[in-house]
Formats: sequence, C-alpha cells, structure tokens
Amino acid sequence: MRFLTSLLGIIAALIMLGVSAAMNYLFLSSLGKTPLEGQVLGAASAAADGLKALLPFFIFWGWRSGRYAVAVPGFAVWLFFSGFSLLSAIGFAADNRGVFSHTRENVNAAHETARAELGAAENRMQDIPKHRPVAVVTEDMERHKQDRRWSRAKECTEATLPESREYCARYYELRAELASGVESERLQAKIAALKEQTDRLRIEGAGQDADPQVSLLARVLGHEHSRVRLALIIVVALLVEIGSSLGLFLATSHSELFGSKTEKANRAEVEAEPSASAPEKPRAQATPSRKAKGKPVGAVEDFCLECLTSAPEGKLTLAELFAAYEAWCKVREVALLPRSKFEKSFEKIARQIGVSGTAGRYSGIGISA
Repeated sequence: MRFLTSLLGIIAALIMLGVSAAMNYLFLSSLGKTPLEGQVLGAASAAADGLKALLPFFIFWGWRSGRYAVAVPGFAVWLFFSGFSLLSAIGFAADNRGVFSHTRENVNAAHETARAELGAAENRMQDIPKHRPVAVVTEDMERHKQDRRWSRAKECTEATLPESREYCARYYELRAELASGVESERLQAKIAALKEQTDRLRIEGAGQDADPQVSLLARVLGHEHSRVRLALIIVVALLVEIGSSLGLFLATSHSELFGSKTEKANRAEVEAEPSASAPEKPRAQATPSRKAKGKPVGAVEDFCLECLTSAPEGKLTLAELFAAYEAWCKVREVALLPRSKFEKSFEKIARQIGVSGTAGRYSGIGISA
C-alpha cells in the first residue's frame, strides 16, 4: 500500500511539473520577436521549471550534511526560480481567462445584434402589403403586355388616351405587387438566416454570463469583478507552481533518500530481527565439528546466556564484555564477531532484557566463572 501511494504521488507530481513547464514554455515563447527566439525563451523557462523541482532535494541533502554554504544559496535560487515560474503561470492564466471572457462577450454582442436585426426584419415584413406569389404576378404582367394597348402606349411610356392611362395604371399596380413579392421573399430569407444564426449563437453560449464563476464569487464576496478575476488567476497559478515545485519532494520525502544514518541502521536491525510470531528455529550449536564451511561465528545471544549472570552491584564496560566474549569464543573454538557488530548486538539485547547502560557501562550484570 505504501509503495502504491508513493507511486501515485510521484505520478501526480510529475504531471503537475509537466503542466507547469508547458505553461511557462507557451507563455515565454509567445514573447519572442522571431520563432527561434520564442523557442529559446520557452526552453530556458522549461529547464528552470525542472531545476526548480530538483532544488529542494539538493537543499535538504546539503543542509543535513552541514554544507550550509550550498544549502542557503540553493534556497535563494529556488525562491527566484519559483517566483519567476509563478509570474509566467500568472501571465498564461490571465491570457487564457481574458480570451475566454472576451470570446463570451463577443458571442453575446453578436447575439444581441442578430436579435435586433431579426426584430427589424419581422417588423418590415408586417408592413409589406398583401400580394400574390412572385411567379403569379410575373405571369400576369406578361399576359398584360400581350394587349395591343401595350404597344400603342409604347410600353406605358406615352399613355395619353384615357383608355391607355387606365391600362397602364393596372400595369403599374402589378409592378408594385411584384416589388412587394420580391421584398417579401428577401425578408423571409433574411429572417430564416437570422433565426439560424441566433440558434447557433445560443448553442455557443450566447445569453449567458461572460464569466459565471467570477460573477458568482463577486456577488457572494461583494467585490468587483476585476478583483475577483485577478484573485482566481493568482490562485490557479499558485496551485500549479506549488504542486510543481514541492510535489515531487513531498511525494518522495518518506523514502530512504531522506533517512538519517541512525534511522537506516535501526531499520535494518528491525528488519533483520526474526518475527515474534514465527516459530523459533533451533540454534546451531557452536561446536568444532562443523569444519566443512570454516569455523562458525560465535552468537552473542549464546555468550550472554552462558557467561553473564545477575549482579546487583556489578558494572561491566563494553571492553570487558568483549574480552569475555573473546575468551568464550576461544574455548568454544568459534570465530569472533567484529567488535563493532558485537557492541551493536549486545546493546540491542541489553535493551530487550532491560539492562541499563550509560557511557558504555552496564549495571546489574556480571561474568560467571
């Protein structure tokens, strides 16, 4: 479970680091005068972002080993890189949120314009007189031109006689009806196009708030939209930068890389101890008969059981104990443990049986004959 949790934490931290590096790269690359300059700036920003995530490790190791001349400047560099990355992230978030709000505002403006034009077209449509379809009126005009009065009045340009004037008056009525029909068809096509446009703009978000999150928080907090929008931009940038700068360090802080030497030694001793619930294996006898694989090593536990006794007034040093152990090994004809391993093993046994030791001297025990 611990391994799985650590693995998921490292993956999440690496994703956050990748997001931060991409944001910084995109923002700084947009500031270059030429594409090449933009790529150079973006690459420098991404590299600084990666170094920002590694610096906490170097600072910790330098501080733990007492190399303060490395740890303190490293911390200052980390602060600088983190601040620079934060500014880039704020610029990226501000640019994207501004484009989002501006796009919504443009959609709303286009929707309002389309609605106004649709209303005007529908009003003009109502003002058009009643008329027959354009095709019907056209055919009626062509039939009207077949009358002999059409040529006599020179296509109604010289209608001097009463009969011709009456004839031409009817012709101009047909022309007016035709114009009404043509205008009606044009308005109908325009109205259909405007309705389609308004429907499409509504699907794209027309009629909604340009930035609903900012509007809601502004009403709840009682602040202006601009201040709330700025706060949200900074919060998003902080989320990415804190996760990318410290996420990897925190996700691996419980590993062996950060344990002290004492903790590692104690952990190794605990892992080397046999389980309390496991059945105790019979201890090999330290006898000289096992010569095939060399002399067996004298067990400190056996030495304590055979050579130590309770002595309320007794006090033994580690040196005295090791000398007795050395003599016991000679009698037993077994190999000696190194003194450092003997002392560690004896200290562990002393803690287990409750023998107190101060400055290398252990009270309440003595060496039997």
